[in-house]
Amino acid sequence: VFPWDSRTRVAMWRSGWQSVKAWTLHARSRCPVQAAPREVTEARRGFFASKWQKRLGHLLEGRRRPPPPEIPDKEALSNNFELKPCKPILGSKRTGVLAYKIGCMSLWDEWGVKHMVTVCQLDRLHVVQTMTLQKNGYEAVQLGLGYRSIHRLSRPEIGTFIKAGVGPKHHKCEFRVSSDCLLPAGLELTVRHFVPGQWVFVSGWSKGRGYQGVMQRWGFQGGGSDKHGHKKNHRSAGSLGQRGIGRVWAHKKMAGHRGPDPRCVNAKVFRIESARNLIFLRGALPGYKGSVVKISDARGKTGLKNNHIRLPRLASRLEQELWPYPTFVPMPGIEYPVTVQEPPPQRDPFLYPEQPLYQPND
Repeated sequence: VFPWDSRTRVAMWRSGWQSVKAWTLHARSRCPVQAAPREVTEARRGFFASKWQKRLGHLLEGRRRPPPPEIPDKEALSNNFELKPCKPILGSKRTGVLAYKIGCMSLWDEWGVKHMVTVCQLDRLHVVQTMTLQKNGYEAVQLGLGYRSIHRLSRPEIGTFIKAGVGPKHHKCEFRVSSDCLLPAGLELTVRHFVPGQWVFVSGWSKGRGYQGVMQRWGFQGGGSDKHGHKKNHRSAGSLGQRGIGRVWAHKKMAGHRGPDPRCVNAKVFRIESARNLIFLRGALPGYKGSVVKISDARGKTGLKNNHIRLPRLASRLEQELWPYPTFVPMPGIEYPVTVQEPPPQRDPFLYPEQPLYQPND
């Protein structure tokens, strides 16, 4: 044991851990017989110069941001699977995509109108399997999103990914498609699958809100003011039924647990960026940041808004080849823009019509 005196201990405490080596040599000079081995007494220097730099690094870890990426203006793509674009017919149904919800931000168009958008990323989205009528009895495309360690996957799942020639995926999902929209296994789907200005369906699970009342859960109006005779029932549910039957009917809207629930919303593609596979959708989407959402072509009433994009009678053959059906098929020798935004409206939204002070009949 080193003969540390009180002055030596105070000096070591004030100087810090870096001066242990000097005090060790000082102790050896005072009692060389009781000196400990070198590997025990000397302080090993790690990655950090001191423990304070290490603590400061942990504290400032949340503030670090990666440098902004350099996004090119154009890029040339190759068709490795030799896909051929097809013309949609009555009953054709393309596959949807899986994406991670990144967050919300604001973007402005050419007129200066501010749009609230939700950013989603198609992270390493590949076709894992193709379901056919002969083998499976139905037609669908199975997609895989993201990355997951192989130690958390079963052997059949690993074999499926090896057979498709893709890496281990975090999330898998099937989309029912028509026979003319089947895609080969191993094909990577990008944000060019959608066209800016197109309406889509986005489905996911809403956030969990816990136990909530009827006003937040079902949108009840609530009670009146104290000035009109309503006392202590401003947010109550009110009457639950009739007195005669003496029971509460099933599926009555009452207070209870709210979320997570499956939700499907309409959204419009505002911008796509193929360098980072980002798609910017106008509106709010269900789920937390980092949750998985499904994005597919709009159907029904909402699908009628895409008639200006779905051009069945195209003038030139080049336009037919550029239409993303069953998915985006690149053409050789063409450089495509990386960032594509929805075209602005032709009329200035801030050009309000002048209202006369007096009506013509006055």
